[in-house]
Amino acid sequence: MLKIKNLKVDYGKFTALNINKEVNIEEQDIVGVIGGNGAGKSTLIKALTNQVKYEGELEKPKSVAVHLQENAYPTTVSCQTILEGLLKTSYKKNTKLIDLVQFFDFEKNLKKKFSQLSGGQKQRLTMIMVLYQDAALTCFDEMSTGLDFETRSQLMKKIQEWYADKPATLLLITHYFDELEHLAKKLLIIEKGQLVDFGGLDDMFKKYVGYSAIVIESEKKSDFESYKVIEGEDGKVALACQNLAEQQIIADSLVKQGYKFMITNTNVELIYLNALAQAGMTREKA
Repeated sequence: MLKIKNLKVDYGKFTALNINKEVNIEEQDIVGVIGGNGAGKSTLIKALTNQVKYEGELEKPKSVAVHLQENAYPTTVSCQTILEGLLKTSYKKNTKLIDLVQFFDFEKNLKKKFSQLSGGQKQRLTMIMVLYQDAALTCFDEMSTGLDFETRSQLMKKIQEWYADKPATLLLITHYFDELEHLAKKLLIIEKGQLVDFGGLDDMFKKYVGYSAIVIESEKKSDFESYKVIEGEDGKVALACQNLAEQQIIADSLVKQGYKFMITNTNVELIYLNALAQAGMTREKA
């Protein structure tokens, strides 16, 4: 489906992206692409859509669709006119488009101008046009940035439902790690233009975290020196557990001491932070 091998993108003397290994993404893979600012995430999308020159090997399907965070739509015409104009079709005669509009509960917004839409409604409009293409590979680039949690959750649910039985491959670029925990099956981690790792979410959790992690509401790592403290999100302490028995022992001890904590075996942020740590990299804020 998508093969990336020794992919390099230079902007003058600056190397924006250097994936110096082979990455094979299969049909129906849903891959979360994560990294901080300047990691090379958007550069990867530009290479996939031939917007930048690149060196190396990039085997991709003929049809690639991209959902961008911001789009310059006309603001003085209705959303229906935008859909019909960009998709070159008649709404009333196109059952596929009608089904998509209904799927995203967008009928009531068709007569509105783009400038009258909320942030979530604008993203739904773009999503309708992207999904309409039925591309073999679809890239979602920060589609939910700036949206509230409820709106983000609704969009994630819609994507999950739409692609449930479709032979499509998705690349999800987002700094919301919780979205990837619900949608992604694999992770592609890039930082400062370099490939950190690529693999299944479960496998990468085991590789960089362990069997599970206990995340404690505390900033005092020194209080937990008897356990294996790993990299964690700001304001919290993360402890790695190598098996269920160890997890239970640590949890029982924390309960007795009155700590508030959660147990996870899917936390994408922990994978990301500890993958960077093992690679000798520091995190760039996304």
